[in-house]
Amino acid sequence: MNILTVCYYGMYQDLSLSFVHAQMAAYAAQGHRVRVLIPIAWGKKDWDGSAVSCKRRVLDGVEMIPLRYLSLSGYGEGGFNTRSALWALRCGLKGLLRGFAPDVIHAHTLGFCSTIGAWLKQRLNVPLVVTTHGSDSSIALERGEYEQMKSLCDEADHIVAVSSVLAEKLRNCGTATPISTILNGFILQHLPEVQDKQPLSFIQVGQLSQQKRFDVTIRAFAKLRAAYPSATLTVIGQGSEREALQALCEELQVTDAVRFLGQIHNREVLAEMAKHQFFVMPSVREGFGIVYLEAMACGCITVGTEGEGISDVIVSGENGFLVPADTPDAIVEAVESCVRQPQMAETVAHRGSYTARQLTWQANAQSYLQLFDYLIPGIS
Repeated sequence: MNILTVCYYGMYQDLSLSFVHAQMAAYAAQGHRVRVLIPIAWGKKDWDGSAVSCKRRVLDGVEMIPLRYLSLSGYGEGGFNTRSALWALRCGLKGLLRGFAPDVIHAHTLGFCSTIGAWLKQRLNVPLVVTTHGSDSSIALERGEYEQMKSLCDEADHIVAVSSVLAEKLRNCGTATPISTILNGFILQHLPEVQDKQPLSFIQVGQLSQQKRFDVTIRAFAKLRAAYPSATLTVIGQGSEREALQALCEELQVTDAVRFLGQIHNREVLAEMAKHQFFVMPSVREGFGIVYLEAMACGCITVGTEGEGISDVIVSGENGFLVPADTPDAIVEAVESCVRQPQMAETVAHRGSYTARQLTWQANAQSYLQLFDYLIPGIS
């Protein structure tokens, strides 16, 4: 089949860690033709300040086509930007689709991209599947914007949520559009050899934002280091919270035991995970969190938050740990249970690795392809 995907640039800019590209490559590897439409605002800069490349290209069997549009913000959201992107799409549709007749449209995120997908659905008369990844729907729902979410969902033929927790939240908007859950995968081929772990070494990876709760991790770490002076913490990522987090480390007197590595290549992230015993990310509003899978597959004892997307994967005390949100003491308790019971800790790590390694992009793509088959007229 021919799959037309709509995905904004932020989810496609680094192909070494773009889970959307990994999914598209899995479609292509199973014999399907894939074209990704990537809306990019004029003047858009990459995270490192360089100009964004806007050339058509093919990689891993996936055709990547930029859609340039005028933006009044940096991220492509808002009423003007949406209308601008639709105008650019209307003007350039023939060129964007030359030699390609879509059987299905797959839009990533509710909002900007799903609106573009809905316009294409009406114009091309093919089914639209929208995947919601977390913040694109959960933040609006927390604000009580149920009608807006319902309207966006109603435009699609099927909604896929990346976790059952997220799916249940979205059902509360009252849409009649079917909502199902398909868990994310990750790229097995990038995994390094698991090394001998440094005892009581901790790592957290992600955008340095309030959502990720790095401050909760640091507070838990400070309590653990008071009991275990050899403990270390590695923080990977960049964001607006970095200075505040470094100040918190100074306040808690753990600066000498905490490394801030900034944003590094995904393969380097995995290499760091392979050295660490514990991965901790007590984030909230987390639709799923592929980084949990990467950490588990690298043999880390992984700690996530109760009631978030990763609860579809982690069974607390069996293949990882789930703790209440914003509770450093619960993280300390989980870690100390591993210190007291090293055999149990080893078992949890092994089970976590096995669980994560079943969640590949190939398996994820197969679930989507079955859904597409069902929706495409004449196939189901």
